[in-house]
Amino acid sequence: MIFERIALEEDEKVLSVVHRHWFFLCMQCAYIVVLMIAPILGLLLLSLLVPEVVSTLTREYALHAVFLFSFWVLINWMLLAYVWTDHYLDIWAITDRRIIKIDQVSLFRRQIGSFRLERLQDLTVEINGILATLFDYGTIHAQTASGKDEEFKADFLPHPQDIKSIILTAADARTKTTHTDL
Repeated sequence: MIFERIALEEDEKVLSVVHRHWFFLCMQCAYIVVLMIAPILGLLLLSLLVPEVVSTLTREYALHAVFLFSFWVLINWMLLAYVWTDHYLDIWAITDRRIIKIDQVSLFRRQIGSFRLERLQDLTVEINGILATLFDYGTIHAQTASGKDEEFKADFLPHPQDIKSIILTAADARTKTTHTDL
C-alpha cells in the first residue's frame, strides 16, 4: 500500500523493507499497559496499607472512580493504537538504486526522504547495550557524499549488520553499473 504512493523508477526493485525491531514495540506497549493498570494497583496498595479508606467510599464515589478509570483505559488504548501505527508506518525501504525512509511523525504527518546509492559515503551501525546485542537490533547511520551534513538515521532496526550488507552490496552493484554506462 505504501509503495503505491512512492514512485519507483523503471526496473527498480525493492530489496528489503525494514520496520523497527519487535522488541522496541513490546517495550513501548508494556510501558503503556503498566500505566493502564497503575490506578488499580494504587487502589489495591492503598487498601492494604489503609483499609479504612476503601470502606468509607460510598457508591457515588465508586461510580465516579469507575468512570474515571474507564476514561483512563480509553486514553491508553488510543496511545497503544498510536504506538502500533507509528511502528507499522515507519519504514526503511532498500531498493537496488536508493534508500527510502518513511517516517510517521504523527498520526497525520509523514516525512518521506530518499537518496541514491551512488551518493552513499558512509554507513555506520551502532549496537549499544546488552539487550541490543541479545535481540540483535541497532541504529544505522547512512551519510551521503553531498556537501551538507545530510544523514539518514534509523533506530532499533533488526539485524543491522545484515541490512548494512544489503545496502553495501546494492551500492557496489549500482556503482559498477554506473561506471560501465559511462
